Amino acid sequence: MASKGSKPTPPASFVPGSRATAPMPLEESSESAWEQFQALQKAQEGQFQSTRPDTRPQGPDAAYDPTQPMGLAARSAPAAAPARTVTLEEVMAVARRNNRACPLPGPWAAFHKLLPARAAQGRALPPPPPVDGPAWTATSAMQKRLRLRDQIEWAEREGALQAAHDFLAALAEDQWHHFD
Repeated sequence: MASKGSKPTPPASFVPGSRATAPMPLEESSESAWEQFQALQKAQEGQFQSTRPDTRPQGPDAAYDPTQPMGLAARSAPAAAPARTVTLEEVMAVARRNNRACPLPGPWAAFHKLLPARAAQGRALPPPPPVDGPAWTATSAMQKRLRLRDQIEWAEREGALQAAHDFLAALAEDQWHHFD
């Protein structure tokens, strides 16, 4: 610690490979800091309005009218809450919960049936099929999840995302194939 009136010793210079040191804050004297605070406080006195409760006159002789409660507007029927639509991210969160990959073959086939076909150039294009049959054992859990994502994105494009969400959310945990 430096004695009063002497200059403080600067920190050691930085040497490559060593840890850099942060400069130490210097306070010349706590008394001077307190004096500066009091001077600032005194300079600001009267610049701000009081935060005490309102002491203005109330009643009929006041300079303003007292506030009157406002009546309720008549409504013909209660407003219905706007229908909330699910997002692709919410449906994918349901599909990924608890490390899920995809529904098991039976529920997945039922999910596939609820997906609408897309009309293109005068013919109906079916949604991506689920992984089933002999391909089930040869396909990784990640590839199955990606196929399910393709189907969910199809549902979003065809306006069936809410139905896809409701179906997947209703499946029991034992109706899902999980990552090992």
